[in-house]
Amino acid sequence: MIQRIQTVYLALVLIFSFVGVISTIGGWTVADSVVAHFSNFTFGAEGAFKALDSTSGPWCLGVLLIMVMFLSAMSIMLFRKRMRQLRITIFSTILLVGYVAAYAVFAYYYHLNLQEFAEAAGGIVPTFHLKFVAIFPVLSIILNCLAIQGIRKDEALVRSLDRIR
Repeated sequence: MIQRIQTVYLALVLIFSFVGVISTIGGWTVADSVVAHFSNFTFGAEGAFKALDSTSGPWCLGVLLIMVMFLSAMSIMLFRKRMRQLRITIFSTILLVGYVAAYAVFAYYYHLNLQEFAEAAGGIVPTFHLKFVAIFPVLSIILNCLAIQGIRKDEALVRSLDRIR
């Protein structure tokens, strides 16, 4: 039953994950000028902080969101196999919680690096600013929980109908 409400929730998770992959999720500023930006695949520093520019970057954040996108799409297509859909959605939720934790760790790590560099150079310490897109994984966790409830209700309904026959 692809027209169920959990399909809408899972589609929103898919959209939020896609927007998160292609967007900048945080940045550091000094006196209203951006000195560093933080996306799911890169960390880029500008100006005096250019020495901190990272080539390796936080690519695991992007990989986690791509996995969530794939799992959400697969979960939408598994509407006839509700228990498998439920397990995939729970796994997707676990990945999103891991994403939020990894995001916090990376943001803190880069903030410490920028702070050390600024203090060593005798400059002003940059302040971190979350972008609006950084809230999407938290919203996706909530939407996944709502989808899990919807899947469980559908499974309970189908089992109760099987008992009546």
